[in-house]
Amino acid sequence: MDTLLAQPKQTFANLPPEKRESIVRAAVAEFAEQGYQRASLNSIVRRLGISKGSLYQYFDNKEALFLHVFDHFTQQVKRQVRESMAGNSPNDFFVAARQVLLAGIAFIDNHPEYFQVYLKVLFERDVPRREELVARVRLFSLEYFGPLADLAMGQGLLRNDIPVPKVVFILDAMLDRFLQGYAQPYLDGGLALAGMSAARLHEEIDSMVAVLRTGLQPSDIGDK
Repeated sequence: MDTLLAQPKQTFANLPPEKRESIVRAAVAEFAEQGYQRASLNSIVRRLGISKGSLYQYFDNKEALFLHVFDHFTQQVKRQVRESMAGNSPNDFFVAARQVLLAGIAFIDNHPEYFQVYLKVLFERDVPRREELVARVRLFSLEYFGPLADLAMGQGLLRNDIPVPKVVFILDAMLDRFLQGYAQPYLDGGLALAGMSAARLHEEIDSMVAVLRTGLQPSDIGDK
């Protein structure tokens, strides 16, 4: 899962961190605005104030740069999730779901352009290695929530008639759709998530998690 999609040239690795970050930021901004096919290396180098030849010293082509941006996106997401759980590893599967959803909201607030790149991958068919990119995000959900679901099922806190991969699929579908609606109002089904106060947004998250509990917990959980 942590294997990189594309390795930049060694000349990129040799750059100072702030120079590497400026190149990634410029690329993220371009891909977020234009998508992959319409994105232009000429526009990226104009943002940076460097020559196109200089960019080719760091990446073989536009695809290599885009894949590096997506690698950066997935690493940032994982870091956000892990930081949200630092010192607080809940045994409650649904508490974990709530915390990850809140981490996703924070990620969109802090890195809106990265999430727009992700949406471009979801909805544009001409993205290179698109199926692999989407599968990587889904695999992270399975790797993260799978063990928690196994534990909860072993404790009798999840229905044992639903396989763990299906439990994670249901959870991932809710999380991803909620975050899409938060990032893009036209995807929120009329919930107006983007304009909500933090308190109201937390209430909506609690409501979603409550629905998951109702559907995924054993019916006799209250008797235990």
